[in-house]
Amino acid sequence: MKSSLIALLVLLSIPLVAFSNPTLDPGENPILQTQEGLYIDAASALERQAIAFTKKGDTDKAVAALDAYILETGDFSILENSSYESLKRNEGFIALKDKYLVKFNMGTFFYLYVGLIGIFIALILNARKKQDKVANGLISLFVFMHSFFLIHVALYLSNYVYYEPHTLSMSAPFSFLYGPVLYFYFKRITKNYEFKKKDALHLIPTVIFLILLIPVFAMSAEGKLEVMLGEGSYSTLPYLVPATVLKFTSLVVYGFFTIKLYLDSKKEKTTDLKQLRLRRNIVIVHSVYAVFYALYAFIIVQYSFGSSLLHIQLLAMTSLVLYVGYVAYSNPLALIGSVKKVKKAATKYQNSGLTPSFSTELKEQLVKLLEEDKLYRESTLKLEYVAERLGTTRHNASQVINEHFGLNFFELINKYRVEEAMERLKNNPENLNIIDIAYEVGYNNKVTFNKSFKRFCDLTPTQFLKLESVS
Repeated sequence: MKSSLIALLVLLSIPLVAFSNPTLDPGENPILQTQEGLYIDAASALERQAIAFTKKGDTDKAVAALDAYILETGDFSILENSSYESLKRNEGFIALKDKYLVKFNMGTFFYLYVGLIGIFIALILNARKKQDKVANGLISLFVFMHSFFLIHVALYLSNYVYYEPHTLSMSAPFSFLYGPVLYFYFKRITKNYEFKKKDALHLIPTVIFLILLIPVFAMSAEGKLEVMLGEGSYSTLPYLVPATVLKFTSLVVYGFFTIKLYLDSKKEKTTDLKQLRLRRNIVIVHSVYAVFYALYAFIIVQYSFGSSLLHIQLLAMTSLVLYVGYVAYSNPLALIGSVKKVKKAATKYQNSGLTPSFSTELKEQLVKLLEEDKLYRESTLKLEYVAERLGTTRHNASQVINEHFGLNFFELINKYRVEEAMERLKNNPENLNIIDIAYEVGYNNKVTFNKSFKRFCDLTPTQFLKLESVS
């Protein structure tokens, strides 16, 4: 139980500050003998000592007695007793109140607020129908884990954990899941990946950690409070280094494969620009979290627990939760990729006579027509003409586009047009204006161009140009 608690505290990455308790003078035994020769309990003795030292003006000893009383009883209300009014300016007494009494500031409230919002977002994402349940489930779990951790940290920073001891280690079960969940989410939305039994092997670290935590979760509230106060049978942190290294390794390894999936999807012309932007931003924020976790872990292993780097991690977490929430509201389809579209296309064309090999061949020919011949630049381009160039029927051409690109004909053409327009706006040596570029990539008017551009880029061409000029 001792070792499992140590590992838990490390993986939460919460700065724990070790306070050394001031000691009483020799001979000031907390078990005091009365005139009648009877003994009173240690807690009462400490409380009387605190009052006596306060009346004498010996504030340091009074604070030491109060600290010892709290460690003995777990009763924090003594710090609000009017008997110690004269100690209110004493630095030790102020530190004692700051250490144990409930406190809320804007930062703590912000973490709690974002955490609660994240829980709501996770529930909404997971409750959606007619969308890919696996992708929704993974991204909602990813948001839920971050949100739950933010709530736990808010309770810790506000000292509320002392009043609800069962909150001890409540977010620990997620410690080794951040990397795998994000990786499989990306794998699902980029590769339409179907889970296999062997994928359960990725849960081994989490399962082992949960087994180690069973004795901790089974403890009584009194036992957990004793642990929080540092008065249990736990000594140093034997699992600190291996547990920290394991979590960081997990973040790095899964992060590497996640970034690889993102880069692979970036190379594919069929990937929607909004989806690419979402994936890029999630990768960036998660990478920031991993980097600052590494720095924070180094500090707590080599030196002591600190808090500044923890807050940078927390800001990365809050940014991720709020960003996913924004995307879920403004463009929910960007979160789940084209899995459902492909499945619907497969159902629609299940009776088609188009063989898989011929379908792949037509797809490659179509890509060549679009990327090399720039067929999309023809403003009057129609599906019938594309089918003719492919040497197949209109029905087969439509099936190829739906199955391989997850888009309909006009969406695919507009996607290629917008991508070329973006490149021309970035690199415009001829100083062409927006409408000239729109005509060159295949549009007949600026209205249609602006509408298509914003559909794939989330910005108007003018906004895009301003953003490029700033960067």
